[in-house]
Amino acid sequence: MASVRAHPPCAQGRGALSDSSRWSRGPIRPSPRMSTESRLERRIRVTESLTLAGDFPAATREQWLAEVGRVLLRGVTDASDEDLQRAFAKRLVSRTDDGIEIQPLYTAADAPAPAPSPGQAPFVRSTHAAPVPWEIRQRVWPDVEGSSAVTELESGATGVLVTMAQPVSDPGVLLDRALDGVLLELAPVSLALSRVSDQVECGRALLDRWDAASCPTDARHGTLGVDPLAAWARAGGAFDLAVALDAVASLVLDARERAPRARVLVIDGALWHEAGATEAQELGWSIASAAWLVRELVSREVPLDVAVAAIEFRLAATDDQFLTIAKMRAARRLWARVLEVAGLPEHQRAMVLHAETSRAMLTRYDTWVNTLRSTVACFAAGVGGADAVTVLPHDELLQVGGSALGRRVARNTQTILQLESHLTRVVDMAGGSWFVESLTEQLAERAWAIVQEVDAAGGITMPLESGAIGSAADRAREAREAQVATRRRPLTGLSEFPDITEPAPAPRVIPTGQPEPGARFTPFVLHRLADGFEQQRARADALSRSGEQPVVFLATLGSVAQSTARSTYAKNLFEAAGIRTVAGPVEEFAGSGATVACLCSSDPVYAETGADAAALLRAAGAERIYLAGRGVDVPGVDEEVGVGSDVLDVLTRALDSMGASR
Repeated sequence: MASVRAHPPCAQGRGALSDSSRWSRGPIRPSPRMSTESRLERRIRVTESLTLAGDFPAATREQWLAEVGRVLLRGVTDASDEDLQRAFAKRLVSRTDDGIEIQPLYTAADAPAPAPSPGQAPFVRSTHAAPVPWEIRQRVWPDVEGSSAVTELESGATGVLVTMAQPVSDPGVLLDRALDGVLLELAPVSLALSRVSDQVECGRALLDRWDAASCPTDARHGTLGVDPLAAWARAGGAFDLAVALDAVASLVLDARERAPRARVLVIDGALWHEAGATEAQELGWSIASAAWLVRELVSREVPLDVAVAAIEFRLAATDDQFLTIAKMRAARRLWARVLEVAGLPEHQRAMVLHAETSRAMLTRYDTWVNTLRSTVACFAAGVGGADAVTVLPHDELLQVGGSALGRRVARNTQTILQLESHLTRVVDMAGGSWFVESLTEQLAERAWAIVQEVDAAGGITMPLESGAIGSAADRAREAREAQVATRRRPLTGLSEFPDITEPAPAPRVIPTGQPEPGARFTPFVLHRLADGFEQQRARADALSRSGEQPVVFLATLGSVAQSTARSTYAKNLFEAAGIRTVAGPVEEFAGSGATVACLCSSDPVYAETGADAAALLRAAGAERIYLAGRGVDVPGVDEEVGVGSDVLDVLTRALDSMGASR
């Protein structure tokens, strides 16, 4: 298969304003003696004098790199080019979870090859030639009081996603309750259910409801939400997938006649994302899943174009703005390539893309920060060209469907981005950014390699059953969790800048799709980035409820100037687990009520008085002594904590020493 290519960037210049001939404290008024013609001529002359970069000599990347080297290698004599490259890579280059290097500077030389305009295959830029507002598709939970489709639609949503995590006993009753009062010809209705049998039955029930409401055929919009592969993966392969596919094929053919503009099938990339997959893995496994599903439907006598037209993709939008933008753009490129290989004409290769803000990035503590995360994710999904976007409520983890306020904020986030920020006024506004174009290209190439790997293995079900995909997702998740544990990947409001006074959230069991008897492989479930820190925070909360407040004494040595930096670091570190801190000289430890202490000062002070301070703390009853800093050997200290430490391990042992239950 041919390699994946993205579209070219637009050259962007640098400019400087020409010298102004006049500054004024107030508005500039033309002289009465100046005619309209002379004012126009003057305006033209001023415009012509505004040159873009023309007044500056051209700068090369080599010149820029030399200037960077002067800063990076300051104080280093006789530095070689290799020294500069090492310093450059260490200080200025970062990497994504897929190993894509993020450079500090992108130029036209980094741009991929040209691609067609928006609305033309391979649709990297957009499936639309002109700006089109995305569908504000908000979830509706029929079994949650106050969650109403009518409320969502009357308050800014332009579509609804009817959601049930539990088995459905009566699909008709479910839809009656969920869609009461909704004018079906005006609002797209989509479904999201967990079991494939429920998906098929509720899909047919929605078709019946459209019929009963005499809804015009061309006004039946939405997605029936049938995703047999995701249901199978979440159940650990416990049911007969072939039987389920027979029912799915029948529904696809039925829906083609009764609701030709509606989508029947969903390829849910959130399945892989929530299991820990990287962006390239999410894309690769999603595209491979779609290719497998099309083959299965065609083998059941569903025409190729009908099978393809029935599919909608759902991808996770995260708070990594540029990666999310690139992921949306790369997804369209990849699917267009698959359909090109399948022999479909260009106009049938467009992807229908639904983006939903990531559940894996949400936290149960300081939930208002989730609003910031979701705003960035929604922005990126919109800029990336999603056809529909769902924003989860910021408190979705605290109660099913979130609170009424949480749902309102989620809706209004999208409304503001569309109507006040005007994101829908421009097609592919990221197009032309050398960074975004390069990132899109590299992400698509890595995802395409995964598609080819899965295809060579016999299709998506083979590596699922063998455990290869599960193991790959686990490795990616563990690498990401290691970054969270060391705070290289900070979680604001939890691992960084926690609110120590926040009440403990009420426990809630988050539905993850439990395996049925007979599972053949480990089910795919939700893993959140915040899980580790939230577990330690919950331990501290439980200890507090028992009457024993978890406290660490910060023993400050030397002057305030010598101790403040590390005492502040230690305070933030221990508070990430809900452990309160008390600071003071060593002599105050006995009256602090703490059993754990942490020395805080500079390295020279540690060398001079650290051992004596540790001995005094131990004599006063300290059961565990930490030292804020690294690489300093102080007798009597149990553990050092500093930048790069596994903070989760540190906090786990600290709570263990305080008697917190696991």
